[in-house]
Amino acid sequence: MKNSENYLKLFLSSALSLFFILAMAGCEESINKKGVSSDTETGDTSVKVDTDGVAPPGCGDGKLDDDEACDDGNKESGDGCSANCLFVAEGYTCNPPGEPCRLMAMCGDGQISTPELCDDGNTDNGDGCSDLCQVEIGFKCSKVPSVCTETVCGDGKLEGAEGCDDGNAIPFDGCDARCQVEASCPPGESCTSACGDGLVLGEGCDDGNNLDGDGCSSECKVEEGYKCIQPEVEGMQAVPVIYKDFNTSHPDFENGRTGCADAYTGMLADTLDANGTPVFVANSGACGIASNFADWYDYSSTDGSVVVSTLNLFENANGDYVNRWLEDGTSYITKKVIEYGDWVGCSSDAADDCTSCEVIDGYDSNNGWVCDTACDKWIDNTQYKVCAAFDGRSNIDGNPLFFPLDGKGITPVSEYAPAGLGPMYTQGFPEMYPSEEKSITALELTPPADYSYTHNFSFTSQVKFWFMYDKTQKQILNFVGDDDVWVFINNELALDLGGIHEPVEGTVDVSTLGLEDGKVYSINVFQAERQTNGSTYRLTLSGFNVSRSQCRPDCGDGVVGLGEECDDGVNDGGYGECGENCKLGEYCGDGIVQEPYEACDDGNFKDGDECPSSCRNISID
Repeated sequence: MKNSENYLKLFLSSALSLFFILAMAGCEESINKKGVSSDTETGDTSVKVDTDGVAPPGCGDGKLDDDEACDDGNKESGDGCSANCLFVAEGYTCNPPGEPCRLMAMCGDGQISTPELCDDGNTDNGDGCSDLCQVEIGFKCSKVPSVCTETVCGDGKLEGAEGCDDGNAIPFDGCDARCQVEASCPPGESCTSACGDGLVLGEGCDDGNNLDGDGCSSECKVEEGYKCIQPEVEGMQAVPVIYKDFNTSHPDFENGRTGCADAYTGMLADTLDANGTPVFVANSGACGIASNFADWYDYSSTDGSVVVSTLNLFENANGDYVNRWLEDGTSYITKKVIEYGDWVGCSSDAADDCTSCEVIDGYDSNNGWVCDTACDKWIDNTQYKVCAAFDGRSNIDGNPLFFPLDGKGITPVSEYAPAGLGPMYTQGFPEMYPSEEKSITALELTPPADYSYTHNFSFTSQVKFWFMYDKTQKQILNFVGDDDVWVFINNELALDLGGIHEPVEGTVDVSTLGLEDGKVYSINVFQAERQTNGSTYRLTLSGFNVSRSQCRPDCGDGVVGLGEECDDGVNDGGYGECGENCKLGEYCGDGIVQEPYEACDDGNFKDGDECPSSCRNISID
């Protein structure tokens, strides 16, 4: 019985095949590039793929006949035009006939075409899929059109554009806060640059990720069709920083301490430990005591005291990079003092009535305040008045009001305190630390709308970045700060400004440290703010370039790269050919029917819809 059934099935199958052949011989049908039969009676345009269909007689001769979707001069598959000349692979153009088919990619059309890594239907940056249709750091993308969602750095899962994920989002441990690989720097040795850390050392490129297809491969080799450079830094560069917040109850922070005028050296060992952490070696008395130093740069706490961020450094007039008062690069402004009058004791505000202030020679019991020389305004503190003359205004780089943990960390707002403006930023003010609010008002500065005049003191910070030593460059690091500041280069102490003190300045010339040309080294800047009422921080970098490789397609090399719509090596335009700047002109898929090349055009490269990707209706006799 089973054999009878099998014979019956074989007979029916043969009969259907014969019927199909006879039908094809007696009628004409529209077939798209994948062998899709278009039933004119039912309107059925569903895909019925027939990759093994019989090639038309002229297939492979390089001439496009009415019974062909394409003809690239051969009968080979995998090159855009099928071996039977009946369909064009999605994302290809096979015009003009007789020449190799070429890729097309329209970033933003919602279709993922080679070499695109994603396509979410737009060319916006910051949404996971970039304007070049590349997966952005911090995202993963799936589906067509691409749906991009943020990855969770620190969850231990390697996803999307992550180059690593060590189960935390704390940088400086080999895997940074964006889950990108960091350089490895053994104590006393130059750093080993791993592919994906953004440092180009013994590599063709390094764009800071481990993705293939974006110009720089997962093995840090320049991919075909791309050029990769390490661009010069322009305008602003950001360096990673970790802050740790402390309450004033901690014995090393405030707690009755008083400031000192000078830095205290010798608090730390000359070399970082195996974990890259400074080692406390000496109790330096009232100006530098640190009874619980091990807490300062321990980032294992999960109570919210550890805050990961970046420090923005802006280009100044000298081409150096320095942090500033506001996060958008706005500098603090002061007035240039050209002359002070005598300080005079006062018991009244009589001098405030002067609209055109003058330098005071003294107090005359008959004539009151005696004024000789014109000046701009009276500056008042608790016990004295002084008349000062100013000459214009001057931008001052660095931040005289450095409070990065306002609204962050573990310190309650009830412990916030008002700030005074430290030296170097107080021209025109006879006080050592005039109040912030008074200073900003007097200097006619405009703080942000949500600005507060009370701040979160008591914190530490660590900035770390990597650089290649170049003996031909003048690589200088300059720092001004209070309180403690230590700079370690190649894990060795290079600048020691420890202790509780007023703002002091220090400079490191990298060329004096005996580094090897062309090698990569780390810079660690450790700082602590331990005492109200001031907080000053200025980091200036000269000659350091921390940018990663930028890879862009090489328009005109005949290879379509990210951001290019096409590239035929000539790019002189024409139907189905590439035009200037690797942009398409007239082509199948632009939504416009171009005769005599096209019979239809539905505005996409897809098959299985009303118009095939070849934009041709094939006639089969």
